[in-house]
Amino acid sequence: MMDREDIGQRRSSRRDVVGVLFRRKWVIIAIFLSTVIPVTIYSLTIPPMYEANSSLLVKPGRENIYVSPVGSPEGTHPPTIIQRVAEVINSEIQIIKSRVLIARVLEEMGIATVFPLGLPGNVVAGAAGRWIPSKLAEGIGIAGMFPPRSPLAAQAREPIPLDIAVSNALKNLSVERVKNTDVIEVTFRSHDPDIPAEFIATLLDSYLERHLEVHQSARSFDFFKNQSLQLEQKLRTATTRLADFKKKYGLVAFNEMKRLTLERYTEADWATKKNEMDIVASQKRVNKLKEDLVGMSEHKYAQQSEVTDSAVTSGLKQRLADLELEKLELMQKYKPDNQKVASIDELIARAKEMLAAEEEDFHGSVSTGLNATYQTLEAECALEEVRLEELKSRQVELEKQLVGNGQKLERLGLLEPELRALERAIGVHEQNYKLYLTKFEESRVSDAMDAARMVSVNVLEPPRPPLGPTGANKAVNILVSICLGGMASLGMAFLIEYFDQTYKVPEDIKDNLALPLLGAIRDLPRKERDEPKAVAIAPKPRTYYQVLKSNVVRRADEKGTKVLSICSPTSKEGASTAAINLAAALVKDNNCRVVLVDANLRTPLLHRSFDLPERPGLSEVIEEGADLRDSIKESVIPNLFVLTSGTSCSNPAAIFESPKMVDVIDVLTEEFDWVILDCAPVRLFPDLSMLVHRLKRALGVVLVVQAEKKHMDIAIQAKEHLQEAGAMVLGAVLNRQRYVIPEMVYRRL
Repeated sequence: MMDREDIGQRRSSRRDVVGVLFRRKWVIIAIFLSTVIPVTIYSLTIPPMYEANSSLLVKPGRENIYVSPVGSPEGTHPPTIIQRVAEVINSEIQIIKSRVLIARVLEEMGIATVFPLGLPGNVVAGAAGRWIPSKLAEGIGIAGMFPPRSPLAAQAREPIPLDIAVSNALKNLSVERVKNTDVIEVTFRSHDPDIPAEFIATLLDSYLERHLEVHQSARSFDFFKNQSLQLEQKLRTATTRLADFKKKYGLVAFNEMKRLTLERYTEADWATKKNEMDIVASQKRVNKLKEDLVGMSEHKYAQQSEVTDSAVTSGLKQRLADLELEKLELMQKYKPDNQKVASIDELIARAKEMLAAEEEDFHGSVSTGLNATYQTLEAECALEEVRLEELKSRQVELEKQLVGNGQKLERLGLLEPELRALERAIGVHEQNYKLYLTKFEESRVSDAMDAARMVSVNVLEPPRPPLGPTGANKAVNILVSICLGGMASLGMAFLIEYFDQTYKVPEDIKDNLALPLLGAIRDLPRKERDEPKAVAIAPKPRTYYQVLKSNVVRRADEKGTKVLSICSPTSKEGASTAAINLAAALVKDNNCRVVLVDANLRTPLLHRSFDLPERPGLSEVIEEGADLRDSIKESVIPNLFVLTSGTSCSNPAAIFESPKMVDVIDVLTEEFDWVILDCAPVRLFPDLSMLVHRLKRALGVVLVVQAEKKHMDIAIQAKEHLQEAGAMVLGAVLNRQRYVIPEMVYRRL
């Protein structure tokens, strides 16, 4: 079983590939011929070419001199010769291929000498002063009718402009580096066998002169020397200005000063905010202690005890000791006249005064029986008040520090732009000074090399006349064009096929549309497509219509419906033809009574297909109340009846929304075995959606998709539109399928 499936898949793959080739055969043929024919004509008509070549060896020379940027006024530093092979050889190649050098060669040899037969190459004179290639003249039989074109005649009759001659000479000139060597190979091609060697010899002579001209430097020794001295003086002036500016404003290390000042400002700001929070907390604590003392005033003498020292005195002594320690720490960091040290001294003096007053009141006395709790609260309140005063004093000091550091930062910010400008000026002058000093040394060395006339190129092999014509093999050219044309045409064919998102084979319906495939109808000749009745009245339906009929009947029986709607996503996809032949197949094979209803009120076709009068029809039955049975007409096929569209339809949408439409379908269902509706395109008109919504009974929809016409997304959108309207889609039909592979080939695949 698996072997048969594998064989079937391989056959399908081969047929798909061959199908693409036959489907895109005209594209393949056009691209193939457009590639092969021009190459073939060119290869057969191109005249013979002769070429000569010569070799040059590139050695280190004056252009390879490296001078140390640290030079001395006396020029005692000797130049260093280094090899930069790639740069040197590329530069020499560009000199050889320069238009200036080629123009000099043409002027020396003469344009008529280099191009004795004119620019097109091998030509003969034609009528009215025109010139025809000799190969083409031989092909058309006029080669002997005109004399050959002589150099003198060419020069006299048609002088060639120098620019055009240079461009053509460059096309025939090849200058390349021999791989992994320091050798340059020069090649020139011409239709005249005597020209290439002479042209290269003249080119090499002119090149050696041009080489010296290009690499010869102007005598700029004095210029660079004067510029170096001027820039040195400017650098000194800028350095002096910067030193004076720093001295004036006391800027020793600007960046460090700015960093330290910013750190002090940040620390002072943080300490100020923290001290403010401590003041608020201390004030709240003092207020709370005072409230507690007021509450305990009635029990002030509840308990008595003798004491020799109060809690306030003890706290003040402890606070005084802490302040002394803090002063010692500050003295290690700051001088005695610092504001922080002075602030601590004030706090120590105030603490000593309060301690003296407290000792005078309690020293050597005995308590009169105050409550111990009251005394404790009173001592804590006094200590907290002392701490609050200290915090307030500290706040004043911190604010002074914050303001002072802020002023320093502002001052540094105002001075910084001018300082940076001075530093930038020094940097620019220093850079220019170094540059001109280097150029000064280079100019000194260059002048010495020019005096010595050092040349870095030698001719290894002089040019020799060619022994015979050279050129591409014509057979190889044609064979390559055949290969390239074949690959390009096949690649383009498969590329077009890849981007062609249309339905071409039945498998596309299953894979992309995700609907059951009811049938695939072969593409009919145009005459049969224009007259579908001729196909329908045949004694026996065609095979593909029989397959369509069988699948539709099976699907309709599964869904329990005898009312079918044949529609397509867009117009002109063959829905009417499919409806006619499906009805004919039902009548002939199943002996059924079938009625065809032309529900396409936009572009009705059934009356023309069967040569029937259009009126009365469906629109007259719905809008004018015409008798339904009188409106149904017999066709040329027995048991096949037609209800045309009618002519009085002013609003097709109103007909499908009318309740009478349901009554018409009910009557037709009772009198006929099958009712087939030929409906308007789904994506263009809402007729079928309204009919599905109005019709309560099941309506089987058959979607007809024309092969190789519309994008797959259009059919998918039509299916989704039908499903959203609640339609029962039985499946899809691929119409007008082209069988591009010949039957004999198809069977062998």
